[in-house]
Amino acid sequence: MLKIQTYTAELAGTSYEIGYQFGKITAAIPHLQTIHTSGLEDFGPEQSVEAAKLFDRWCPGLTEELCGFADALKVAPEQVFFYGMTYLLPRCSHIALLPSATAEGKPLLARNYEFSHEAEDFCLMKTSVTGKYSHMGTSVLHFGRDDGFNEHGLAVTMSSCGFPVGALPYMRSPKLKGLQFWAVTRALLENCRDVTEALKYLEGMPIAYNLNLLLLDKAGNAALVETMDGLTAVKQINSASKEQMLYATNHALFSELQAKEPQVMAHSARRYAVIEKQLAHRSGVTRAQLKEMLLTKYPDGLCCHYFEEYFGTTKSMVISPSEGIIDLCWGGRAENGWHTYDITKPLGNGMEDAQINLEKAVPGTYDWQPLT
Repeated sequence: MLKIQTYTAELAGTSYEIGYQFGKITAAIPHLQTIHTSGLEDFGPEQSVEAAKLFDRWCPGLTEELCGFADALKVAPEQVFFYGMTYLLPRCSHIALLPSATAEGKPLLARNYEFSHEAEDFCLMKTSVTGKYSHMGTSVLHFGRDDGFNEHGLAVTMSSCGFPVGALPYMRSPKLKGLQFWAVTRALLENCRDVTEALKYLEGMPIAYNLNLLLLDKAGNAALVETMDGLTAVKQINSASKEQMLYATNHALFSELQAKEPQVMAHSARRYAVIEKQLAHRSGVTRAQLKEMLLTKYPDGLCCHYFEEYFGTTKSMVISPSEGIIDLCWGGRAENGWHTYDITKPLGNGMEDAQINLEKAVPGTYDWQPLT
């Protein structure tokens, strides 16, 4: 058992003001300041200028926010770790259910996020940038978002599609210059009202990360966007569709992308099968059922405690975009409690202790097998 500290943070103002506010918060927490200002090897002023151009096109306001953060900490922008990590390792599960598939007749988006406890922010943020849509979601390096939903009822979650892509030596090298998933997620939440607008916004966006992106809006429209080495495939569903839910784990689901990576890790195939067995073609799914599946241990469920192997469930959530609320449980442990947050109510800044279990993966978890 290991104790961790979780956070909530609420920021409002112009992009620069929000960055400056968070810089002041970070300055009071020494270990966070070290992480955020450590920089990345071979990433200097020239690369930061290139990154800023990309951010300004697809994530307007992000450059100003990072500058405010850097100014508050009295460092050069290129020293902000987020720059080098975003310009271009999670293993997750997520399910989008349309109203006809749920017991309450409302669209729901459920997800687990697996990673290392040492690389997780453990922070839920509510951000209201002047001129953009307010949104609530969990953060990556505090400026990016793993997932979330906004004031207009658009919800977004993601999972890696195949082996994780990134700037670190042990990750798969990107095939194009572009954005990491956490910048993509935040851009959609701040600039799009619904699934239609989100798909339009994504057109032409250079996404360097290979991902399965799930979109769900309060009207009951959903889409799965899959990227692999610069290729993109999309599947949309609505109330008139034969299928009333979409789900993904960590492998390609569209045939046109599977040729790029024709193998799948055993854990991804297993978790996909769990979702399929418990939910596919069913109606009347309850939030309680979703939460139980999210916290049931692998291989029978979706929860893993292999944090030291970069495969620990850092957070589980069920988002109701029509109600504007999120149910969130940290650390893959029911004992940490499910907490409900409403986007229309103040979130505030706070800290709370939680605990995680450190376990070893069952044999065969990381074996590669052919896609079937």
